[in-house]
Amino acid sequence: MKDSIRKDKRRKESLKMDFFYHNAWRLSHKYSSMLMNHIENENYYELSRMYYSQYMNELHQRGYNKDRNYVQVWNTMINTGSRDSIRLLHQTSVQRSN
Repeated sequence: MKDSIRKDKRRKESLKMDFFYHNAWRLSHKYSSMLMNHIENENYYELSRMYYSQYMNELHQRGYNKDRNYVQVWNTMINTGSRDSIRLLHQTSVQRSN
């Protein structure tokens, strides 16, 4: 009986972490879509930093883990700073959010 309770706890925790992971990718898709709408804007880099900050703020407010790959792709996009990196971010977010 005791072993069953531990299994249930681990399963519940695993489902919760999976839910957070997929929600974080949905948020990434939301913000990358907004960024894609402004990709031809001459101030695209400033906009990307603004959306990056908003994304990180929302992750923090929801208590999501910031050491996961959904944050890493955003960091790579910011460090690269090109339109192609924004497109790659959006493509990754679309693939992972489905």
